[in-house]
Amino acid sequence: MLEILYQDRWLVAVNKPSGWLVHRSWLDRDEKVVVMQTVRDQIGQHVFTAHRLDRPTSGVLLMGLS
Repeated sequence: MLEILYQDRWLVAVNKPSGWLVHRSWLDRDEKVVVMQTVRDQIGQHVFTAHRLDRPTSGVLLMGLS
C-alpha cells in the first residue's frame, strides 16, 4: 500500500518509494509491483502519469484522474 499524500477529483499525489517502477516496462517484464497499478487498486480508479521518477528515486508522484 502506498501513502496517498493528497487526492481530489482531478489528481492524486503519492509517496513513491525507492526501488519501485512507476509503470510496467519492457526493461523489467517480470516486475509485479508498480506504482500505477497499486494506486489504481487502492483508489478504485484509473490513473494517468503526469511525470515519472526513476526506479531508484523516491518522492512525490502526481497522477491525473481524468
